[in-house]
Amino acid sequence: MSEQSIETNTSTRVRIVHLADHTGKLQVIFPYDSMLDMAALSRLTKRRFDPVANYNIEGDPLVKPNACSTIIDSSLLISEAIELRSSATQSYKSYTQEEFTSRFRGPLARYEHIAIPVDKIGRPVEDLTQDAAQMQSALGKFQSMRLQQRLEETLEVPPLPASSHRIIQLCSNENAGTDDLCDVISIDPSLSAQVISWASSPYYGVQGEIDSVEDAIIRVLGFDMVMNLALGLSMGSAFQLPKNGPRHYEDFWFNAVSHAVLMEELVRKMPSGGRPRLGHAYLSGLLHNFGYLAIAVVLPPHFGILSRYIEANAHLASDIIEMQTLNFTKEQLGAWLLKHWGLPESIYTAVRYSKTTNYEGQYSKLAHLLQLCHQLFNDEPLDESILKTLSLSADEAKHCHNKVISSSSELTKMVDLISGSK
Repeated sequence: MSEQSIETNTSTRVRIVHLADHTGKLQVIFPYDSMLDMAALSRLTKRRFDPVANYNIEGDPLVKPNACSTIIDSSLLISEAIELRSSATQSYKSYTQEEFTSRFRGPLARYEHIAIPVDKIGRPVEDLTQDAAQMQSALGKFQSMRLQQRLEETLEVPPLPASSHRIIQLCSNENAGTDDLCDVISIDPSLSAQVISWASSPYYGVQGEIDSVEDAIIRVLGFDMVMNLALGLSMGSAFQLPKNGPRHYEDFWFNAVSHAVLMEELVRKMPSGGRPRLGHAYLSGLLHNFGYLAIAVVLPPHFGILSRYIEANAHLASDIIEMQTLNFTKEQLGAWLLKHWGLPESIYTAVRYSKTTNYEGQYSKLAHLLQLCHQLFNDEPLDESILKTLSLSADEAKHCHNKVISSSSELTKMVDLISGSK
């Protein structure tokens, strides 16, 4: 097939994904700015496919035409030009509609509606006070003036650990001091050991042995950090990692801890006058993806479906996939749960708006810090407006990120304290 350079307003870049079930493999080709509809595939084939690759943002290599069953999204039939590449290591090449269709003209290829354009997928409500209503509606509960089903009656929300309750109460006590915090943490020997081990991590480079929670507070982490760290650690015991989730989420707690320490580093680089509270920044990072666990625990059937969609659509932001499959995002559910449990408003608000670039509310700096963390960890271009709002330079942000990345072995040991690994 000849290759042409095509100037057209209807050129479409495509994504290739390999799927399989117990009877064989399937190759699907669909527009890059669309979401692969796994339900549509199941209806068409009467089979339940799963992605072959673990988590492939770049897409799979093109199998030789007519060497494998291939389903192509029918929207490509009206594209004047189609941009395709044979593998992630090659450049995209543009083909005319005729060239593309002739390549896949054979008994193993067919065109079907298998993708949903991203611009046709709904968005979460802008105001977090409307989140409960959106989630309630998504869950199909009857709404009326006479009967308002509460979300907490619909979902089986797990109870907050007792140690977390006590720490939250301490957060609201403006006169609380080191002795009060030590007393609360010491009630839970496991939590005490976790805090001491955390402060002893090589990441903080403290000289000498840390042998008490008081030492951890005074010599290493500080009152605010220890209070919020202890809260995050105790909450980590409320949920267990799901066994049927997307395979790349096996590193959930490593991701959480990495976000927490990067939030800490970024805040320390900000001018002292405009910084968010260090402990709140740390806890926001630790809990930024808590809604993922919440979906797994309170909505198991929905979670299984979501997991398949996430793996098949690794090129898309998670909130887009969640809106199509759940009609709400994990940020919405996570923030609602944190609010329901009584966490500080700054924490749940930052989590809720961590994917909202134009958020300008009271806690926008915390939300923007989470957005910056996401950009750094995903190797995305850094948003200059966010950097300006936080009074950080791109070099400072990248330096903080490099420090965290270079400390991965120390962070893994910190993660073991949460997961219970030995």
